[in-house]
Amino acid sequence: MINLMICDDHQIIRDGLSQILSLYPDINIMETLASGETLIKALKNRQPEVLILDISLPGRSGLEVLKQVKMMYPNISVLILTMYPQDQYAIRMLKAGASSYLNKDIATDVLVDAIRTISTGNDYINNEVANLLVGEMMLGNKGLPNQDLSDREYEVLLLIGQGISITAISNKLCLSVKTISTYRSRLMSKLEIANNTDLVKYMIRNGITDAE
Repeated sequence: MINLMICDDHQIIRDGLSQILSLYPDINIMETLASGETLIKALKNRQPEVLILDISLPGRSGLEVLKQVKMMYPNISVLILTMYPQDQYAIRMLKAGASSYLNKDIATDVLVDAIRTISTGNDYINNEVANLLVGEMMLGNKGLPNQDLSDREYEVLLLIGQGISITAISNKLCLSVKTISTYRSRLMSKLEIANNTDLVKYMIRNGITDAE
């Protein structure tokens, strides 16, 4: 029996995954949670073999939550299930300890196969992510400047690229407007970009597309 938890801020996703996965007798859904904070609290009492985790969460991002989970409970295998394309977050997530990175438009049998695979301690890497990893290895330290951004700076970059205002970003991430503005200044300095228009042009030029 594979004990599993789901952490996603959309109830329809949590309910849908629960309904689908409950059809498989070897998968036991222990709990579904809406935020990283509630997940960390739940893990203090019991831990699953597999955690399905979204990137976009209220407060701390899925990337931050992933790092904390792997630090506290390294034996939990984490499957990232998100709307963000692989080229945006897959490498960062795998480096942080995720065992798999999948988009929410995958077929059910792929998801179940991934769950069963990572529950045994193995990684589940699809062809798209495998190609990204090969490209990362070939580039070495010669990647794009955005690869040098911190996780939070990169997250702010993607949100600005979606046309979201600083105030809206601060509300989404539960951080002050001043803090978000600081992240914005830092990432623009690192990318040598002067304004939001140039930032969007940078994202388009380098294939960094928005997801939500």
